[in-house]
Amino acid sequence: MRNRQTAYLSTRMRIVIGTSIVAAASLLLIVVFNLSDVKETRAFSSGDYRTISSGDWGQTDIWEVFDGKNWSEASMPPESNISKIIISKGNDVHVTEEIVVSMISIEESAKLSLEANVLKVSGSSGKGSFEVFGTLEMGTCILEGNGDFVLANGATLIIGSDDGIDKKALSGNIQMKGKVLLNRDANYIFNGTVKQGSGNGLPGMIKNLTISNSSGVVLQQSFIVIESLNLEKGILFTGRFPVTIGTSSIAPGAIDRNNGSVCGKLKRWYGTINKDQIFFPMNDGKAGTIFTFTSDIVEYQKGMIEVVSHEGTLAQLSSNPFDARQVVIGITEYGYYTALLSNGPEEAWLKITSALSDSNNENKVSWKITKSKVKSPVNNVADSKSKIESHEGIQNIVCGPNPFKDKFFVRFFSDVATTAHVQLMNSGGQTVYSEQMNVYEGSNQFEYISKSDLPPGVYMLRISNTSEIHTVKLIRDK
Repeated sequence: MRNRQTAYLSTRMRIVIGTSIVAAASLLLIVVFNLSDVKETRAFSSGDYRTISSGDWGQTDIWEVFDGKNWSEASMPPESNISKIIISKGNDVHVTEEIVVSMISIEESAKLSLEANVLKVSGSSGKGSFEVFGTLEMGTCILEGNGDFVLANGATLIIGSDDGIDKKALSGNIQMKGKVLLNRDANYIFNGTVKQGSGNGLPGMIKNLTISNSSGVVLQQSFIVIESLNLEKGILFTGRFPVTIGTSSIAPGAIDRNNGSVCGKLKRWYGTINKDQIFFPMNDGKAGTIFTFTSDIVEYQKGMIEVVSHEGTLAQLSSNPFDARQVVIGITEYGYYTALLSNGPEEAWLKITSALSDSNNENKVSWKITKSKVKSPVNNVADSKSKIESHEGIQNIVCGPNPFKDKFFVRFFSDVATTAHVQLMNSGGQTVYSEQMNVYEGSNQFEYISKSDLPPGVYMLRISNTSEIHTVKLIRDK
């Protein structure tokens, strides 16, 4: 009898427990579904708008409106008293008239293009807000009002104002009185139609920076570009504000170039990831030069290089010789370039390997990061036909501007003090200039000024001493 009672009670307990579990699970499902409904209900209020397709802001058929429970086709585009407006994923909307919004949000993969003069963000009760998770193309439009502006991680801001983005919101595209939060992991594009200032309101460290303004962009703050500097078109004028690509030799970032360049200060980290792509697309304000750096020594394949474009002539440097880590790497009609190995082995040395002009009249100069005072022969200039002896006392010959008009500079480094013979010959091999010069240990330079009318064409500059011969091809411009 006792065993039967025990079995009966055990069965009743299992039934009760099972029933409780089912009830709890049902209650949980009800709560989950209710929370889902609450979330959807709380996300939108009656009268909110969102897009269902791309088009102009004033088109009724691109909008739908929320009635408190469901979304339905809108009978008119959103007016200024709308509490929330969503630019939905995948939609591209253009604003061509001045409007007032309270709360607006651009979702991921969505785009809003501002083509009016002003867009005002002003809440009907309290502050308004403007949130960007996708792309906002601002043109020259001014955002104003008492709202907050948020550019989220991964979003894109396309800046068209002549004054860029001002930290105090007194000028430029964003002049809102609320908080302006610009994420460093966003993408920033300058695409104005006249020369732009960058302003000083962007984060000092940003994920991607794109220059797409044929009239140029003038920096008004320094930037560290984490991933990529994209040079679509136009010159990036850095002035006293350097641009640094990458954050270390293991995260060196990249330069993606179409038809743009940098005038001023450009720093690049390099390492295993980009050791074969260390190039600097530079510009003196008039003409471009591509500088490339390589190394075949493993321990020298990481560090930082800074290339700077300078105004003025090399004559100003005659009493200030450069060492092996910071050298003149190019000479132009308007100034010159220097390169500095600012991070890397102390014994590293920059050594020129080639220099030429391409069909677009853009100079291309290659340098090697190597050990100090390498004695192995290197052909200083492409198309050089003269043999260089095995010992190079004279190294790193840089000549410019090339093409030249009436004068050019020559700068080189010498291991020893000696006497060199300098000759300029035309394409027929005739000497049109000849001079002896004293060569000093370290940096040397001289300036050639034409004393006669040289016809336009190709010339060969020859620098020689008793043990070596170097030649450089020059072009006399029309």
